[in-house]
Amino acid sequence: MAPIRAKIRLDFCGEEGRQSLLWGRTKPETAAESSRQRQAMALKSLPWQGVTLEEIETGQEVYTIPSVERGEKIAYAPVELTVKADSLEDLVPFILREEFRKIKILDPDEMVFSSLDIERTIFKMGREFRIEVNREGYLH
Repeated sequence: MAPIRAKIRLDFCGEEGRQSLLWGRTKPETAAESSRQRQAMALKSLPWQGVTLEEIETGQEVYTIPSVERGEKIAYAPVELTVKADSLEDLVPFILREEFRKIKILDPDEMVFSSLDIERTIFKMGREFRIEVNREGYLH
C-alpha cells in the first residue's frame, strides 16, 4: 500500500492566567501562543513510528471564543502538520488528541483497505482510547 499524505490541524488552547503581583494576568492569546510553540517543538522532536513529519506550520492567527462556563475567553493557536504515514493506523495518535480539529487526505485520491487494515486501525484506536481514559483516571 502507498503511503498516506495528510494535513492535520491541531488547535492548542490557552486560558487566562492567574494574576501575579508583578506581571498581571496572562492573556489567553499569549498562553495559547506559548502552548503552540512548546507543542510544535515537541512534535518536531518526537519519533513517530510509521509517520514522517514533512512540514509543521505555526503561522496561523490565534483566535478566541467566549467560555460560558468560566465567564472568560479562551484562545486557540492552530498548528497544521503535513505528514506521510505508512498506514491508516499510524494516523490514529494524531486524531485521538484533544487538540485535533480536522484532517485532509492529500494522497492518494482513493484508498482500498482490507479487513485486516480496518481491524488493526480499530484495535489501535481502542488501545489508545483506553490508555488515555486510564491516564485520566476514569477506569479502574
